[in-house]
Amino acid sequence: LTHTLHSAYGTPNPNRQLTNPAGDDMARRSRRRPSSTPPPLEDDDLLHEILLRLPPQPPYILRASLVSKRWRRLATDPKFLRRFRVHHRRPPLLGVFSSDYKRNISFRSTLDPPYRIPPERFSLPLEPWPMLDCRHGRVLFVEKKRHQLIVWDPITDHYCFVAGPPLFKIGVLSGAVLCAAADQGHVHGDCRSSPFKVVVLAYAKHDDQEAGCVASVYYSETGIWSDLISTTLPWRPVACEYSTFVGNAVHWMLMSSGGLSEGILQFDLDQQRLAVINTPPDVHYEFHSVQVIQTEDGGLGFATLLGPHYHPRFQMWEGKVNSHGVARWVLRRTVELQKILGLGFRIEKGMSSIVRYTEDAHAIFFWVHSFVYMAQLESMQSKKLFRSNGGFCTYRPFTSFYTEGINGLKQK
Repeated sequence: LTHTLHSAYGTPNPNRQLTNPAGDDMARRSRRRPSSTPPPLEDDDLLHEILLRLPPQPPYILRASLVSKRWRRLATDPKFLRRFRVHHRRPPLLGVFSSDYKRNISFRSTLDPPYRIPPERFSLPLEPWPMLDCRHGRVLFVEKKRHQLIVWDPITDHYCFVAGPPLFKIGVLSGAVLCAAADQGHVHGDCRSSPFKVVVLAYAKHDDQEAGCVASVYYSETGIWSDLISTTLPWRPVACEYSTFVGNAVHWMLMSSGGLSEGILQFDLDQQRLAVINTPPDVHYEFHSVQVIQTEDGGLGFATLLGPHYHPRFQMWEGKVNSHGVARWVLRRTVELQKILGLGFRIEKGMSSIVRYTEDAHAIFFWVHSFVYMAQLESMQSKKLFRSNGGFCTYRPFTSFYTEGINGLKQK
């Protein structure tokens, strides 16, 4: 807040010389505001503008609400909070949901102490289910025994149970949950009462015995599933875990039985179409070292970790369409992973991987030598998050605006 005030009013100059104290005192008296003009911080409109520019992470607005009853009234006003979210657009990263091989789900806050959100705040009291996706403030699970999906809002602890399409009894491959709000100026991450969509993928086998995939979309506003959309695949995928939402399309990396990823499955929500996009050519990508990402201008991107093993390189590619309408991949950046994470030791073989990407924070998560790191892709600034057993866990970053009272954050 002090930095914000200095930015607004200027920082005092310690080298300023008072050559005429008496004259300066008279000048200050002559420049005094009329008695009817309140000091800056007593002007509600001006204070609103200052509070609006605080960072979106929970501690800042909560700290401001503790200054006085007046500040708390302004900082918790619903109209101000709507403006606050619209001003920042992207919700902050609150933490990461992880699921182990027993499907036990836990939450780890990524906020700095003493403002970390305690794990029990976002605990799952019901039985463990496979976690399919986490986006726009919601988490998606599948319950295969009852053939249903569960959409959970961790902030309100509200569950929505959705019966799956009958044909999906053959086996769910993956899924995605999306906010369906179409209001002008809507900001994802504060979608408490907004409608949502669920996209589900399943295996399919065509009459000619080709491998295939089908998709369907559930709309919470109508409670209806869409018609099935299908496509053939060059192989039968054995994994399709993480989704990335770019434009108005959901993308998944497809893994073949050899443990390599050679294609991206795209589901276009506007055209209701499934298609397979080739990955950048001439390289065989291991599935645990690739991720679909969003480029800085909102286009489709691709990230990968490549050898040598002791000095893995992180690459970012951008999908481009040339003047002839042909799509191609353009390499935009190559950086050594050690430099991104600021590591002073060699990364041993098999001890590094890409574990997740989040569009809201435009950040990618790496697992290196039993620790999870996060790197912001625009600035390439990184942060060491927590210890993890790596390949035995899946990770889902959770982004949302969190403006509960100060009691919602417990100091450790």
